[in-house]
Amino acid sequence: MLDKIFNPKSFEHNFSFEREASLRKPGADPFMVLLPPPNVTGSLHMGHALCYTIQDIIARYKRLKGYDVLFQPGLDHAGIVTQLLVEKNLYENGVEKGTLTRETLLKEIWFYKENSGNTILDQMKVLGISCDFARLRFTMDDGGKKAVTAMFVKLFNDGLIYRGKRIVNWDTLIGSAISDLEIVEKEVDGNLWYIRYMFADDSDDYITVATTRPETLFGDTAVAVNPDDIRYKHLIGREVIIPLIGRKIRIIGDKYADPEKGTGAVKITPAHDFNDYDVGQRNRLPIIEIMNFKGELNENVPEIFQMMDRLEARSKVVDLLDKKGLLEKVEKIRQKVPFGDRSDVPLEPMITHQWFVNAEKLAYPAIKAVEDGKIKFIPKHWENLYFEWLNNVRPWCISRQIWWGHRIPAWYGPDGQVFVAENMEEAMEKAVVFYGKNHVELTQDEDVLDTWFSSGMWPFVTLGWPKDTDDLKRFYSNMIVVTGFDIIFFWIARMIMLGIYSLNEVPFSDVYIHGLVRDEKGRKMSKSRGNVMNPLDMCKKYGSDAVRYTLASLSSPGRDVKINEQLVESGRNFLTKIWNVVRFAQMNSCVYNREFKISDVTNPIAKWIIYRVNNMVIEVENSMKNYRIDEVTHSIYHCMWNSFCDWYMELIKPILQKSLVDDVVKHGYDLNLTLLKKDVRDTTAWAIIQFLRVLYPICPFIVKRLSGEMGIIDMVWPDVEALDVDFSEAIEEVELLKTIISSARSVKQCLRIPLSSIVNIRVESSTKCVENLIMKYGEALHRMAGVSLGEISTQTVPIVVGVTVIHMEVGNKIDIVDECSRLSAELLKLEQNRDAALMRLSSNDFLGKATEDVIEEHKNRVKTLNEKINKIQYVIKSLEVV
Repeated sequence: MLDKIFNPKSFEHNFSFEREASLRKPGADPFMVLLPPPNVTGSLHMGHALCYTIQDIIARYKRLKGYDVLFQPGLDHAGIVTQLLVEKNLYENGVEKGTLTRETLLKEIWFYKENSGNTILDQMKVLGISCDFARLRFTMDDGGKKAVTAMFVKLFNDGLIYRGKRIVNWDTLIGSAISDLEIVEKEVDGNLWYIRYMFADDSDDYITVATTRPETLFGDTAVAVNPDDIRYKHLIGREVIIPLIGRKIRIIGDKYADPEKGTGAVKITPAHDFNDYDVGQRNRLPIIEIMNFKGELNENVPEIFQMMDRLEARSKVVDLLDKKGLLEKVEKIRQKVPFGDRSDVPLEPMITHQWFVNAEKLAYPAIKAVEDGKIKFIPKHWENLYFEWLNNVRPWCISRQIWWGHRIPAWYGPDGQVFVAENMEEAMEKAVVFYGKNHVELTQDEDVLDTWFSSGMWPFVTLGWPKDTDDLKRFYSNMIVVTGFDIIFFWIARMIMLGIYSLNEVPFSDVYIHGLVRDEKGRKMSKSRGNVMNPLDMCKKYGSDAVRYTLASLSSPGRDVKINEQLVESGRNFLTKIWNVVRFAQMNSCVYNREFKISDVTNPIAKWIIYRVNNMVIEVENSMKNYRIDEVTHSIYHCMWNSFCDWYMELIKPILQKSLVDDVVKHGYDLNLTLLKKDVRDTTAWAIIQFLRVLYPICPFIVKRLSGEMGIIDMVWPDVEALDVDFSEAIEEVELLKTIISSARSVKQCLRIPLSSIVNIRVESSTKCVENLIMKYGEALHRMAGVSLGEISTQTVPIVVGVTVIHMEVGNKIDIVDECSRLSAELLKLEQNRDAALMRLSSNDFLGKATEDVIEEHKNRVKTLNEKINKIQYVIKSLEVV
């Protein structure tokens, strides 16, 4: 017998799912779930828990359906993040900055990876994630290194990778270029400085330029005005003098200058602004770099500013401009400034030598694959973001100036000639041919590749590429990816681009986009707000299944998840209900009968629950096919809690509990008692097993624990059996019984008559069949609604069931006048509350400011209030009838 108290701690740690995860089915249809590889520095948070739970549910469902499922785990080396973390740890432990060698740092990072890098994998196992951990891959394992090198060489040889000097986003803290997608735009307080640039041919006249970055004026090579701006068009071609340094630059006409912003005249610094760089290219302006990679001013500025930090230099420049009378005014503004997403420092546009991928050429087939329906986004609207990014894609900067990562497979000769090869030996062979010498001194590129370069190869690298493996043939393209919208371009687009390029086929067919996990108020979780919910803490307190169930119930594709501890507790309560259901089965000898056939069932209540459970399985399967996991949980919950527990279990108790046998027989069950009990017991066990099977993908721990109690050996997806036509009469009979019980309860609740207080009822003589039904299920009506057939002598409230009227005697239970007065007052409050909600919903101001959830909440409130109003109006009207 199961313990009386449900305690997930007593069994969850006993179960491992690695055996079923590694079990292959060679003859079955292949299906792969591609786990987004977490960082080696990672620790499980609620976003991870949501993403991994959804994937695990899909993988388990497909296994139950008979697929050969590969749920591929892995870890990402996370170049910048990992290097920063290990460097920080070393500095805190006494290592001086600037003393680390590449060899020493890499050794320390590998040590960290081997000792701490698997933390998140162990946490995933606590959550019950059934990856095939025997196949664990790492983006920098031997296979990963060979594959990444092969991809780089292939792209280079095809002219899709090149090295060039371009303007990039430079992170001065990390000391590396980062991609456009690794930027966080922050709105900050700033200033717009209005600076006078004196004309070279007239020392008394000037043009005023507005800028947010006065410290970059040392790199100015022009002042731009709009050629259509009548204020300035006559000045195009004249020269002005850069303040503080006296260098002459031209005024040029360019459409980039906006007459509506600032003064309409802008300084152009091609080396340190993306827009200015474009203006410089169009107008063939010289480029003057004035900063080093630390964000300090360099030797191209006056000596007093050299080696000064850019922000310090800004203050100094502004001070000198003011003293020289060249600062016209300062305007306070709010401005957007790009920050590094890892370093959280303002980025600096810098012109550097970097490696780039021609993303535009790779993007075309990736766009077409989604347009043609070969890849489907769920929900579909996320395709728009995907198209927007790819249609405006820029060259992808793939080189990073750090040490942890895939080192770029390029070697340089003495004159800078580059040789791209898979290893030093191949590079040397190319160099020998190029230089015509037997030996050449070669130096490998110091940079490493962007982490997303190797991550973008994940769907096929994990299957053995560049080798043509059996796994690659079997699983490539037959997979789903589950991830958040924030990495659609970081990861999804790059996997599609590189996958089609390498194998001429899409890597996966479905992309499931889940929302962000937020608190119950819809706010992003953060330590500063104190609203972070740790999934592992919730697992310890309520059980892993409760966390999984809660996340699944909230996981509508594309919509943010609003979660709080009370919801997890509610999930635990539902699992407690299931635990108690199995205890009920044990106490009443309901054991799985392998010979059980639906067609042999004769009891109407048993037939009704078979019908409901069958429908539930159909609903669940349809929802799973559409990846509506939230709807799956809702279908299981409502069928288990409402249909099975609230109705079926209560209706069969008179049959299963021996003390009530005589009453059951008296009330018309025309069956041999032994056969009747067997009918109900077999049906009860069958229904519970169906519930456990559909629940298994969501809550594997409790199902594993309970399946043994119910006699389940193999966990398979339940078959939906066709029901004979005679089920319709049984279903109609039980639904009618439910309606009578619900109506009687509703009237009692409205009039505050205790459920245990027995009320007499009378059926109008024209509907004898309903009266027979009431007699047949008299015990159930007595126990569940507190009503019995009997004589009526006082005021009644009619219950209308189809064409039948059942009169409930209430006059001997309440004071009619007092109740009418109380109900009228309650009705007035309900109507006022409803009208207030309707007024908000009709207000454009409210609709414009309220969130979608708040609006939906008000609509549901109106619906609920109307139901209460209608019920009270009906009862009042009934009581007022003499």
